[in-house]
Amino acid sequence: MTLTEIILAVAGSPWAYLALAALLVVDGFFPFVPGETFVGALSALAATGSGPEVAYVLGVAVVATIVGDAIAFVLGRRIGLARWAWMRRPRVAGAFAWAERGLRRRPAVFFLAAKFVPIGRVAVTMTAGASGFPVARYIPLSIAASSFYTLYHVAIGYAAGSWLSAHPLLAIIVSIGSVLILGFSIDTVMSALSRRRQRRMLMADDGDGALGASGSRD
Repeated sequence: MTLTEIILAVAGSPWAYLALAALLVVDGFFPFVPGETFVGALSALAATGSGPEVAYVLGVAVVATIVGDAIAFVLGRRIGLARWAWMRRPRVAGAFAWAERGLRRRPAVFFLAAKFVPIGRVAVTMTAGASGFPVARYIPLSIAASSFYTLYHVAIGYAAGSWLSAHPLLAIIVSIGSVLILGFSIDTVMSALSRRRQRRMLMADDGDGALGASGSRD
């Protein structure tokens, strides 16, 4: 049996949905699991006609993503943002600080945009829980962001599979590559915007300090 035949056999079985759900639930609170790439891969195979049903992939993925986010929200509320060693790594700690700033300014937009940033989506959800973000406000934002986020990855995977229907493995590679490129691009843009905002704040603080010093000399 070839590698392609093995992948298609696994993807066409009910175990594929179970694996998808498990990956996305864990991905919701542990940011080192490639849940979204598996969504794209299964969607690509669905488009070739030799994989799972795309409607089932979308439904399972949306529900599992919402559940994973809910776990992250509860963990943030119960244990805070520094309990485990991986939370204290510089990049992760920086992501929590970034998430806190974003949630204070534009929570609805931030919930959606952060979904596409690998560590960002976990950081935002856990920070929301730890900061006492209202549950009644969190639930609709989580459902909307998870649905849009999942629909995007399903669409990318399905488009790749339709384009490369005769080459299932190549379709998987293209769909995964597209998902990773988007996440990296959004991460880069949001990081640049955050750094620029911090520079502006520092300049404003320096200006206020200079004015204060000038006033005191007078």
